[in-house]
Amino acid sequence: MVNKLPEGTGFALQVWDAHVHMFPERLFEAIWRWFDRDGWRIPYTNWSAKDMDDYLAGMGVERAFLLPYAHKPGMSMELNAWVRDFCQTHHRYIPFAAVHPDDSNLEEVLTTTLDDWSFAGLKLHPRVQGFAADEPRMEPIYRAAGYYQKPVVIHTGRAPYPSDLLGVERFRQVLERHPGVRFVVPHLGLDQMEEFFDLLPLFPHLYLDVAWLLANPKAVLPWSRVAEVMERFPDRFLYGSDFPIMEHDPAAGLVELEKLGLSPSTLAAITRENARRLVGVDEGKV
Repeated sequence: MVNKLPEGTGFALQVWDAHVHMFPERLFEAIWRWFDRDGWRIPYTNWSAKDMDDYLAGMGVERAFLLPYAHKPGMSMELNAWVRDFCQTHHRYIPFAAVHPDDSNLEEVLTTTLDDWSFAGLKLHPRVQGFAADEPRMEPIYRAAGYYQKPVVIHTGRAPYPSDLLGVERFRQVLERHPGVRFVVPHLGLDQMEEFFDLLPLFPHLYLDVAWLLANPKAVLPWSRVAEVMERFPDRFLYGSDFPIMEHDPAAGLVELEKLGLSPSTLAAITRENARRLVGVDEGKV
């Protein structure tokens, strides 16, 4: 493996990583080619699933949300079947469902994954999938999430690739229309971080994750400000790595998180308890 865990990494509690990606081998190869063409130098492209799993285990990751996404209509069901099988043989991972608003079998995808297969939630990536969060065609997906009481992880922030499909303004309309649905916005919303922070007291079912940001030299953030908001809303933030679609070392991110000076209760909430509660582990759903 190309990276070793930094000295001092480790938590008293086992970590829950709320943002991990795994895909079938051929799809992963296509993803790696795309990022390589865009200039990313990802050190994990030749790793096997076992390599990746061993690395997460070495970081102290007890459970991880597996977040797939369907980049075009018609592939969701096949991808979700792979996710189901993968999670049945790799017990570290908690399956979230890929869904595309233009799937011809949208209702089947939602019912099968959220009800029959008991997936923990849904993953949406507006820019990759070609939709905006506030479009009417998204409504069946949000209604299903509300009906089955499942969270939705939706990359609606504008970074690292800006788009008119993204942004806090469009997403706020979704929050207003679906106040009972739990939404997770990855990467702290990045360039609109403060605007997403402003939504936290208004929408009690909104969560933010820190995936891709911790120890990332390309993401210079005012971490003292982030820590301040984390202490104010300790139950609304999730640790996530974005592994393996990243150029830096996720273990170093845990070291950086420890250095923020958070209270022990806030650190435990962010690295474990909030994720457990989000997917209902204490109610026996996982």
